[in-house]
Amino acid sequence: MTTKPLLLLSALMLCCCIASLHAFPRERCLCIRTTPSPIRVGVIRRIEVIPISGLCRRIEIIVTRKNGSKVCVNPAADWVNRLISNLQRLSQRISNIQPL
Repeated sequence: MTTKPLLLLSALMLCCCIASLHAFPRERCLCIRTTPSPIRVGVIRRIEVIPISGLCRRIEIIVTRKNGSKVCVNPAADWVNRLISNLQRLSQRISNIQPL
């Protein structure tokens, strides 16, 4: 192979590698620290449970408040476990309701 095609091929491969890095931007855990205090149920809009993965070796729980702010909570906290259990029970009740 001559130098120009080899250089062009190398540049193309480099561009592909850079593009694939931007396709998967999450490189580490999202939660650096967690809040120690409970969050009132009335201000919670959404709860995300992110399981253990190759990028983060711990379970992460992110609570989005109604004002849009996001807070990481400790998955081992009693209030978090009670909240998730109550939400799962409520979800089961709703799914068991028969339509009219």
